[in-house]
Amino acid sequence: MEVIVTKTYLKDLRKVPWHVFSAADAALERLKDAANLQSSGLDYQKYQGSKKGENYHRIRVGDRRIGAELKHPQIIVITILSRG
Repeated sequence: MEVIVTKTYLKDLRKVPWHVFSAADAALERLKDAANLQSSGLDYQKYQGSKKGENYHRIRVGDRRIGAELKHPQIIVITILSRG
């Protein structure tokens, strides 16, 4: 699967602690190696309230969430934010 990282994600990644940074990096590597989101083995969930045709997901990484848009065969990583 092709992983595309946005500037917003990189900016948010600079603000997280080192252990979250390494966990997020490992999650993106698993996405690159996977054929699709389901086979990646990551804890993910579709955003509630998404409009029809939108494919936004959140991927759990410790106490943070990675926001991503799935456009098969690409996944666009948008942000990483604190839970809550």
